[in-house]
Amino acid sequence: MKKYMTRWLCLLLCGLLLVGCASNGTENSETTAPEVSGAVGDSQGILDPNPGEADLTEAALAKIKTLGTCPDDNYRTWYEIFVYSFCDSDGDGIGDFQGVISKLDYLQQMGITGIWLMPIHPSTSYHKYNVGDYYAIDPQYGTMDDFDAFMAECEKRDIHVILDLVVNHTGYDHEWFQTAMNYIKALPEGAQPDVNECPYVDYYVFNQQGGSGYRIINGSKGWFYEGMFSPDMPDLNLANENVRAEITDIMKFWLDKGVAGFRLDAAKEFYSGTTTKNVEVLNWLQTTATSLKEDCYLVAEVWDTFQTITDFYASDITSIFNYAFGGVSGKIPEVLRGAGNSAKVNTYATALQKADTAYRGKNADYIDAPFLSNHDCGRIAGFVSRDENKANMAAAMNILMSGSCFIYYGEEIGMVSGGNNDPSLRAPMYWNAARDNGTTSLPPECTLPEEYPFGSLEEQRKDDSSLYNYYRQVIAIRNSLPVIARGAITAETALNKDCISAQRKTWGEEECIILMNINPEAAQVDLSAYTDWTTVASLSADGNAVTMEGTALNMPAYGVVILVPAK
Repeated sequence: MKKYMTRWLCLLLCGLLLVGCASNGTENSETTAPEVSGAVGDSQGILDPNPGEADLTEAALAKIKTLGTCPDDNYRTWYEIFVYSFCDSDGDGIGDFQGVISKLDYLQQMGITGIWLMPIHPSTSYHKYNVGDYYAIDPQYGTMDDFDAFMAECEKRDIHVILDLVVNHTGYDHEWFQTAMNYIKALPEGAQPDVNECPYVDYYVFNQQGGSGYRIINGSKGWFYEGMFSPDMPDLNLANENVRAEITDIMKFWLDKGVAGFRLDAAKEFYSGTTTKNVEVLNWLQTTATSLKEDCYLVAEVWDTFQTITDFYASDITSIFNYAFGGVSGKIPEVLRGAGNSAKVNTYATALQKADTAYRGKNADYIDAPFLSNHDCGRIAGFVSRDENKANMAAAMNILMSGSCFIYYGEEIGMVSGGNNDPSLRAPMYWNAARDNGTTSLPPECTLPEEYPFGSLEEQRKDDSSLYNYYRQVIAIRNSLPVIARGAITAETALNKDCISAQRKTWGEEECIILMNINPEAAQVDLSAYTDWTTVASLSADGNAVTMEGTALNMPAYGVVILVPAK
């Protein structure tokens, strides 16, 4: 108990650690947190709103929330959900919308303000990236009425929703492709397709030469179709104006249903290896989306280098996932693997500044999309060798980045992967050790780890020192100080030394400095040149308190401190 009492007292008393006079300057923030609604869709008792959460946790969060609130915009704290593996409401072993509804209070209590849903449309695969019908809900997940109920409950909680929009390809069984393929099969020897006879033949890419990524059409006269990812995923011809009109109608349908925007799958592969053409398609998607809904939020998957991501921002797309910082080889796990090495740690703040400057230079209105892990690249707890302090630090590094941060389901409890195949990266959410009350069955070919290093959610909710409760802290800080998500970044050179990473953020007249001791040892920071700044929040990974001795700030191992100008 002593360890986590210290951690939470550190938060409760952070207002006493003043270099100047205490004031946060956020009294005029535009929104207030919505009232928590009761559980819905919970006939099986899946949701237990507060099972054993300690008083220290709630008191500390209440203290943080007095700092302020954020504007109602697209800078949000997003949570990625694979419905299949999230929560099962009807006992068939597959997650569904009623199951997700039953967990919305949990997400709201964690501080989540946005949900990204992986594909939800009818599909022949478990992952559903081969879409069979863009206008329907996969029966495994429920009905359109269930989806509408889900959207209504999200709206009550001010949680925005974005859908995976898969337009690089359709499913093999999609009506467009089946019509086109049957037409191709019926062509006489030597005849060429005629779009006047079958418009859908130009929705895809067919040829008689084959080539890399092309698949033979069995029963045809030597015709192939392009399917770069899989035979089950024929590629769309995005140069076709009719295809673009179809995509426009699809976006309008779901925007009319209340979604806030879309995650654009495989945006680098619209025209594989051709940045200029991909940038044009992204620009068209962005322009079209905002013509349908002025504040429509788009975030694109461009799984590539920092320079390529920078180049793609020339499309004016709002957000691109920041692969330069997330994933197993991203900057965050790289720095954490070098924790305690000042030469490694010092590069973090300067890398943040470099990325912000480069992206902003291509699109002044961009919103970064940082993440740690997702359904394609494993989990952060594994990237940091199951070290809980580093997992805490990773959470702070991600969530305190500027932009719209993304959290993969289960990241908040330190889930790890049991294998490297895709299904094992998308294992059932670990609600409790008994694996009942909503826990789903395994996706096909999914392998579970021998153990999860930090325990189930049920266990972690009762422990103030858990990774889950650390996530709640850092999200609360982010959601209470608008400058954290919205600020332009510069490395704070005077403080960015030894194993202290220091960055300054500026948003209009608001500023903050974020100090991180990325080090397994405690450190002291000289704030004698910052007497007009005040400490408003702090985080401790190991339970030791942040303290002040005159103008010397004592930071525990993997500690975080937020400074703002004194008013």
